[in-house]
Amino acid sequence: EGLKALSARVLRAAPNEVETNAMAHSVRAIVLSGFSQAWEAGPRSPAELKEAAVHFDRAAALSFVPGSKAEYASLADGCRRVARGLAGV
Repeated sequence: EGLKALSARVLRAAPNEVETNAMAHSVRAIVLSGFSQAWEAGPRSPAELKEAAVHFDRAAALSFVPGSKAEYASLADGCRRVARGLAGV
C-alpha cells in the first residue's frame, strides 16, 4: 500500500518532460500490477490491473525506444488479460 501511494505521488510530481513522464507511468504501472519480484506484491484487483494497463499504455506512447514501447504494450495486454480472468470474463 505504501508503494501504491508513493507511486501516485511520483506521477503527480513528475515534470512534463516526456522521458520522465514515461518512467513515472511505468513505475506506477509496475506497482499497481505487482509485476515485480523486487517486493511482495500480494493479490491485485481487476481495477488495479486495468489502471496499470492504462499507465503501461501511456508509458509506451511516451517512450522513444522501440523495445520499451513493445514491452510496455505487452505488459498492458498482460494486465488486461489477468484482470479479465479475475473478473471471470
